[in-house]
Amino acid sequence: MRRTALLALFLLILPGCSSIKRRMQERASHRPAYGKVTAPIAYEMIRDSPNILILDLRSPQAFNGDAGHLFRSYNIPVDRLPYRLLELSAIREETFLVYCDTQICAEEGMAVLTSSGFENAVMMDGGIDSWINRGFRTVLPRDLAGRAAETAAAVSSGQPPSGTVPAAALENATPPPPPR
Repeated sequence: MRRTALLALFLLILPGCSSIKRRMQERASHRPAYGKVTAPIAYEMIRDSPNILILDLRSPQAFNGDAGHLFRSYNIPVDRLPYRLLELSAIREETFLVYCDTQICAEEGMAVLTSSGFENAVMMDGGIDSWINRGFRTVLPRDLAGRAAETAAAVSSGQPPSGTVPAAALENATPPPPPR
């Protein structure tokens, strides 16, 4: 009688174990092979590790565009990343932060990095937009920063900004020479 009860209990538990194992495998298959952090956590990472590499996967136009980029970030566009992995090989074992402007772009870049052995790369979820929406600052190119200051001064005085150039025109413009 006792054996029968133990056997019945065992037969009830055994299928449950396999379903638990199957559910765990399904969850693991949906989980990315890299870490994701929010913009505030990314800020803390940068603050706590000032020498951390910050990798911006956007195009050079977006990197130097209206949104700017994170301070000390290194720009390698996602479409050029597979060809420039050698530049990053020295930090293969270190933790570094990766961001882009879209989730697809960032995930594509993270797939390239993790498949190439960069297991400690961490993706900033939401990208540059999340960073800006949380109130964190970005670095703007000198000409855009000057125009932003002019625009802010004009808006506060109630006048339309003079000499403003649409962002589309800035993408194709050559930057002015640095002041001497």
